[in-house]
Amino acid sequence: MVDEGGSTRAPPIPVRSRRNIVVEEDATKLQFGDLADGEALTLTDVNTLLEAARKAPDVPPPPDNKVYKSTIEYVSTFSNATPDAVESMRQAFAAHPGFLNKFEIAQIMYLRPERIEVAIALIPSLERYSQGDAKETLLQQLLDDVRNISRYGSMA
Repeated sequence: MVDEGGSTRAPPIPVRSRRNIVVEEDATKLQFGDLADGEALTLTDVNTLLEAARKAPDVPPPPDNKVYKSTIEYVSTFSNATPDAVESMRQAFAAHPGFLNKFEIAQIMYLRPERIEVAIALIPSLERYSQGDAKETLLQQLLDDVRNISRYGSMA
């Protein structure tokens, strides 16, 4: 295949699932393939779930292997909010159902970008809100709310 500049490149190869159905995955377009029905968790959510599983009665002990221990260490180190703060952030987003995708919400909650330009650089699917309209204003307000909750524990 030859492009406009005259250089040759291989044609794109579609990814096929077991049923020979082409599954397109592109996070910038919010297309997550088989993961689309899954939950988007923050590291705080994962840490909370792992702690609850360790403390649950009648549950086998956690595996004693390097991967499990590394996972526990990672989520403990990089969880950057309390469970209460995460719940407050989710409530702020829940006040605007359908405005953002659950994966965008989880990314904003973890990354906490200050401005829309930074949010778009980190989460390209948010570019649809960079039109200088009421939706952009709402996104900026949500970014501010998340940052305030992470700093002060509530919306200021």
